[in-house]
Amino acid sequence: MSMEHQDSPVLMMANHVRQPLSPDGVPASVLVVDDNSAKLKAVVSIVSRMGLDISTATSGREALRMLLKQDFAVILLDVKMPLMDGFETATLIHGRPRSAHTPIIFITAEADSDSERFLGYTLGAVDYIFSPIVPEVLSAKVRVFVDLFYLQRKLILQTDELLQSKMLLRQLASHQEMIKEEERKRIAREIHDELGQNLLALRIDASMLHARTGTRHPKLNEKAKYALNQIDATIKSVRGIINDLRPPVLDLGLQAAIEWQVEEFRRRSGIACSIVVRDEHFDRDLDEKGATALFRILQESLTNIIRHAQATQVEIDLNRDAGRFYMKIADNGIGIQDGNRKKTNTFGLAGIKERIIMFGGDLRIDSAEGNGTVLTVSIPSN
Repeated sequence: MSMEHQDSPVLMMANHVRQPLSPDGVPASVLVVDDNSAKLKAVVSIVSRMGLDISTATSGREALRMLLKQDFAVILLDVKMPLMDGFETATLIHGRPRSAHTPIIFITAEADSDSERFLGYTLGAVDYIFSPIVPEVLSAKVRVFVDLFYLQRKLILQTDELLQSKMLLRQLASHQEMIKEEERKRIAREIHDELGQNLLALRIDASMLHARTGTRHPKLNEKAKYALNQIDATIKSVRGIINDLRPPVLDLGLQAAIEWQVEEFRRRSGIACSIVVRDEHFDRDLDEKGATALFRILQESLTNIIRHAQATQVEIDLNRDAGRFYMKIADNGIGIQDGNRKKTNTFGLAGIKERIIMFGGDLRIDSAEGNGTVLTVSIPSN
């Protein structure tokens, strides 16, 4: 047995040892590997005062078997072991993906050569502890790596919390969007049923008054004509409000609603717009929520084209396969400028992305400066 194994590394421990603080109260696991029982006991005695979960192994093979069952924050590995020394063990530990980045501190004699220590570093050692062991030095070095391990765990916990918060906010946004669409639908129908009927009755009365006054009461006839024009303007305005809230044509299906929206787009913008429907029953099996989402995405996209694209032509492509609905909106405008690439996450596009994410869909934006923009949306069918 080597002189290293005859050393007694036990020294008096300092009365106060700062224990690393676990972010979740679960102590980090440390593996101590040494075939010398006295030395193993001494190292465990020092490290255990740091409030850590200590595991031990008396050979490299035993250490490797333990690594199959659990992960460790740091491994204290003796260099001089029979059958499989520390260098071979370290090579095998770091050869496994799960433990490839586990810090290894070699425990060795001071007489080891520089070339041997260099070999240890090339095999993945992060530090050395020399015999006879100084307890304060061992504690300080272990603490560094345990603190890093706890910091990594804290970051993982914070990331999980952020992901949960993001998911919660997304669910809340989805719920709010659903409530908003339902409220729009309710208000649109109430306006149509109540105000629309009242305006229609008022128009009938004004029309009758206008027809009956004729030449007998020219001034009253003129007033009746003015009132009739005002009622017609109000009816037109009410229809516009209803369409903005929720177009009644949506009740006839998504394809009909898209055709209506395209006609409105042509009328308002003067931009040529065509529709290509590659499946005769494009919107079959599409529920009301999905249809409304795709319709709102189309509305937002066409609004963005009017505001920013400087396009003269737009093409809308509708398709579906066994599992997904597809909508592609392409324009021949100026595209997304190089200086505005970082601004693609505007509220308009952000709203589109969130609507798509709610349905587990995908959004792809292809744009080249001067060559227009293609926005491709897909959502799964039910």
